[in-house]
Amino acid sequence: MSFIGLLSGAILFLLFGIFFLFLSLSTKRKWKIMVSRRVKNKKKRKRIKFLSHRLEKQKKKQFRTSLIFFFLVLLTAGSAAYSRYYQLTNLTADDADSLAKGYYFVGELEKQLKAIDNGANAEKTSKNMRDLSTQLTSVANRNASQGMSVEGQKMLNRHFTMTRNLGINISGQDAGKLEDPAYRESYLKDIQKVVTSQKKVFKEFDVNESALQQKK
Repeated sequence: MSFIGLLSGAILFLLFGIFFLFLSLSTKRKWKIMVSRRVKNKKKRKRIKFLSHRLEKQKKKQFRTSLIFFFLVLLTAGSAAYSRYYQLTNLTADDADSLAKGYYFVGELEKQLKAIDNGANAEKTSKNMRDLSTQLTSVANRNASQGMSVEGQKMLNRHFTMTRNLGINISGQDAGKLEDPAYRESYLKDIQKVVTSQKKVFKEFDVNESALQQKK
C-alpha cells in the first residue's frame, strides 16, 4: 500500500479510536451514576443492578475497541513511515528500468569501440553505434521520480543528463571518425565518465551490478 493510503488509514483509525474512547468515558460516567443510586425498592434495585452490569460490559467493550483502533494507528503509522523511507531511498520501477537499459547500452557502446582495435569493420560498427546511442538517448531522456529524496533526485538527474549527452555525442560519429584512434579514445573517456557515474548511483541505491552483468 502507498504512503498516502497508509497515512490516511492511520488518521482514520485514530479518529475511530478517539470516538470509542469518548464513548467509553461517557458510558463510565453513566455507570458511576447508576451504581451510586440507593433504592429501597427490591424490584427497582434489581433492575438498577442489571442496567449497571450492562453498562459496565458496554464500557469495557468500548474501551477494548478504542485500544484496538489505537494499535492499528501504531501499525499503519509505522508502515507509512517505512513506506516513505523506502520511497526516499529506493528507485522506482521506471527509474530502475532506465538505469538497467542505460547500463546495457553503455556497455555495448564500449564493446563496439574496442572491437575496432581488434579489426572490426568501421562502417558496420558505426551503424551499430548509432543504433545503440539512439536507444541510449531515449532511455536517459527522463527525470528522476519525485518520490525519492531531493539529493537522490539530483544525483539521478545528473546521471541521466550525462548519459543522454553521451548518446547524443556518439550518435554524431561516422566511420571516418571511428578509424581515428584519437576519436575512439575521446569516446571511451566519455563512456568512462558515465560508467563512474553509474557506479555512484548503484552504490547510493544498492543496485546489484553483478545481476545486471548477468542479464547482458
